[in-house]
Amino acid sequence: MKKEVFIMIIFVAFVFIMGTLVSAGFFDWFKRTITGYATSQPTNVSIVVSGTSQITMIIFNQSLTGSTVDPTENATTYITFYVVINDSDGVADINDSSVSANVTFGSTVRRNNTCTLIGDLDTQRANYSCRLDMWYFDAPETWTINVRANDLGNTSYVVNTSSFKYNQLQAIVVSPNSLTFPSVAIGATNQTSNNDPTLVNNTGNGNLSAIRVQAINIHGLTTTTQFIPVANFTVFNNTAATVECNENSATALVNNTATAITGLSLVRGNHSISNGTSIAIPGQQLLYYCIRDVPTSALISAQQYSTNNTGSWTISVV
Repeated sequence: MKKEVFIMIIFVAFVFIMGTLVSAGFFDWFKRTITGYATSQPTNVSIVVSGTSQITMIIFNQSLTGSTVDPTENATTYITFYVVINDSDGVADINDSSVSANVTFGSTVRRNNTCTLIGDLDTQRANYSCRLDMWYFDAPETWTINVRANDLGNTSYVVNTSSFKYNQLQAIVVSPNSLTFPSVAIGATNQTSNNDPTLVNNTGNGNLSAIRVQAINIHGLTTTTQFIPVANFTVFNNTAATVECNENSATALVNNTATAITGLSLVRGNHSISNGTSIAIPGQQLLYYCIRDVPTSALISAQQYSTNNTGSWTISVV
């Protein structure tokens, strides 16, 4: 009987000890002791869910009167647009470098890839300045303004549009401002100028339908009653094979009359890319001159003939 009680006590003690070891992670300890590595590791997880960022924008321009812009002759015109951007997550969430603007008409684009931060208006709104350059030859049409902005996470962006009217400017610059011929003999024919072409540059943005030359008879400086009639002069926009002397191609001038040169117009364009010696490009025309007939000795004498006493020739456009 005593032996059976002793065995029972030992069994209970063994169960108690094993239960204690199991609850104390004995087998995990045993596993680490045997292998040297843990097979699991606790990880803390934390997630913050915020609202969706929303950006809105207002474009305005204090420098434009009636939403129109006047071109600057032969140069650029600077236009400044002001943009107020509102970010629901606060101004710190606006990606300042993403604020950009462009203006477009058809396929023509004038852009500013980075607008300038002027300052914060409050905790959610910031004011930006976008300056764009318009060329003198840009079309006199209604142009579309496009402004874009992103937040820092590129999770929200906005594109806003507006417009303005670019006005028309009709203007030209002519050079050189004098026309000369070499010494010619009385009765000679087909004598060309020695300092042409005359470059007529369109320095505005109007498409000009005609180039006109208003010429005046050239009188002698010694015997002022003698003159070379302007009807003896012809004008053309090319000099290949002295075509400016060809009466079938070139235009004969008329005394004191604005005479349109046949087949010539002057569309808007960047005239600065021409070298001034080839056939004209958009924005430019070249005029070449010829005296087809020098009067005979029965009409004039050998002397210098000039516009000094009668007034200059005038080039105009319409």
